Amino acid sequence: MTVRTVHFSRGIPPLEAIPSAAIAEHTSAILAAEPDRVFQYAPIGHHTGDQELREQLGKFHSVDPERVFVTNGSLQALDLLAAHLLRDAVRPRVLVEAPTYDRAVQIFERHGAQVSGVPLRHDGIDVDALRERLRAEVPAFVYVIPDFQNPSGVTTSEDKRRELVRLSAEYGFTILEDIPYRELRFGGTAPTPLGELAEAVDGARVLTIGSLSKVLSPGLRVGYVTGPADTPRALAALAEGTYLSPAPLLQAVAARTLANGLVRENVDRVRELLRPRHDAAVEAVRQTLGEVQLCVPEGGYYISVHLPVRTDEASFLTAARDDGLALTRGSAFYPADSAPPTGTVFLRLPFQALDSAEFVEGVQRLAAAAERAA
Repeated sequence: MTVRTVHFSRGIPPLEAIPSAAIAEHTSAILAAEPDRVFQYAPIGHHTGDQELREQLGKFHSVDPERVFVTNGSLQALDLLAAHLLRDAVRPRVLVEAPTYDRAVQIFERHGAQVSGVPLRHDGIDVDALRERLRAEVPAFVYVIPDFQNPSGVTTSEDKRRELVRLSAEYGFTILEDIPYRELRFGGTAPTPLGELAEAVDGARVLTIGSLSKVLSPGLRVGYVTGPADTPRALAALAEGTYLSPAPLLQAVAARTLANGLVRENVDRVRELLRPRHDAAVEAVRQTLGEVQLCVPEGGYYISVHLPVRTDEASFLTAARDDGLALTRGSAFYPADSAPPTGTVFLRLPFQALDSAEFVEGVQRLAAAAERAA
């Protein structure tokens, strides 16, 4: 008998979280009003994105639109920022949380960075360990995902955010703050964004990377960077030599959805959709696996665990696959110089696309696989 697979592999929005019909209506209105503009190249010559979109993103994040640069998805923002920040770095060292987003590590390494991990705790990056690393060597930048981190679900505390910004000013490094999940908070109080904290600290430098993929649609491929006024122009020069211009139609659609309140409306709807899935997932992990969570997330897509096993990761993943589980290799979220605690495997468990029964079944299979792999 074929075992139905439970997918703990990808953090993509469930279809019911994407307001497809409303986006299609806005697209039709744009095509009827200005087809010539959206089917032509966008302007070139330090083009920083659709003007209306930049204005709407500025309002969404309460920043000056002149500080916004729009990209084709947030990974492209990361790629351009890595090229920008590493190009003239004498020592291309980059510090990241361990674990961290695996694709970010790949991008940084592709641009010649030596990526090194700083341990991640339940309340954010270990700032004491970071401080010790800074005393030995100042990196080109420090990359963090401070809200409902991918892959761990951790949110960086207010105190740690303030210390990160203070260290940026003291040692002169840039912080890359990646915020794809920030709007998807299900409980608790939101800490202050790093970019906002940096405005009050002389010498601190924070560049924020955002995306509409989790709050509107990944298919629109809209990412963006906010930061000091010199950043958009520098990134525009790099972007023009990479892809000439962005997709005008997609940026125009995104601008219209922001202007008409669809994004804010959808954020509220997605929170209501995912909150019970989050609550059920937290309870399922506690009841079945015990106290193995890195944290209890207050939002986002992920719960993570350090699951005790008496075998290696490859053997465990084989046992899990035989039990009908699709898992991402947890060690891939750690830079080469970091690893999960000895005797455990790290697992990212996305809950956003599973109903409570599916998630419970998946966690029960995880427990069985851990027993079989012993």
